[in-house]
Amino acid sequence: MKRTSMVLAATVAAGLLSVGTASATGWTMSYLPLPPVGNGIARVDATDGAGAYAGTYDGRLITWAGGTFQDHGVPAGYDTVETVDENSSGAVLGNARVYPKQQVFVFENGGYQFLGKVSGYFSTQGLGMNNRGDVVGSVANDPRYGSRAAFWPSGDRAHPVLLDVPPLLQPVDIDHDGTILLNEQYGGTWLWKDGVLRQLVLPEGVTESRGIAIRDGKVLASTPMGDRLWTAFDTSEEVPGNMNTTALNGSGLVTGWISAPDLPMTAAVWSPGSPITKLPAPVEAAGVAVGDNGEIAGALRGGGHDGTPVVWRRG
Repeated sequence: MKRTSMVLAATVAAGLLSVGTASATGWTMSYLPLPPVGNGIARVDATDGAGAYAGTYDGRLITWAGGTFQDHGVPAGYDTVETVDENSSGAVLGNARVYPKQQVFVFENGGYQFLGKVSGYFSTQGLGMNNRGDVVGSVANDPRYGSRAAFWPSGDRAHPVLLDVPPLLQPVDIDHDGTILLNEQYGGTWLWKDGVLRQLVLPEGVTESRGIAIRDGKVLASTPMGDRLWTAFDTSEEVPGNMNTTALNGSGLVTGWISAPDLPMTAAVWSPGSPITKLPAPVEAAGVAVGDNGEIAGALRGGGHDGTPVVWRRG
């Protein structure tokens, strides 16, 4: 599913968000619409893989489909929401916040559905959701004392379970078959499936990695020597060009950004066997989420467009 290793979000004037396009390198860029009045912090975070998107505007949940947006507000009793993931059914995973707690929710069928708590833990956090609706995340009390990995099965989200993994392993994402991606503190990246743990095999001389996303058996992770794409737990290749990656889709299409002389942060896309392609944008930009349809959602930065959510399409 979608994961982002960086966040682009800043104050934007909604009046700047008229529909428009820019084209280069076989791709076109379009702006995602936002409320017509007011100022707020805008960001797009996730996609259903088929042309719909989810994010936030001024701390409220926003979804986009068919060229229009819906503002779903904030659930009663909370101040803001954070959008985390979206699956092929259009269900949106997020976290609602009001100091000092955070609670994970799934927005589907037009309403917020809060997931159950693990007995003895005060706060919950969603980190990834697959197409079945399974959710992986963490639970905690005082964040100074760390958190525990937790799993909410799609058939019974009211009764989460603690994941039977060492405390130093923290979840990142979940694949459609239930494989959970985890990072080890000061260590490598691991896969958990049906009670079995396997560590991603790192290149010789590399001892640490940070998992970013897992999708259809492929894993995207960063290392001190650059980001890499694993097609099996023991098989990986370097993402070229010092690309900073943020997300991938089921075919292995990867998005993120590169540093270029004209634009220090230039949105980019890459897939195995192909060169890196720069995505057109009027200012600095980065890809944030990539759908199975090949569309890429991202954000502009600078030039009065800070955080402006956009979508790139081929052609």
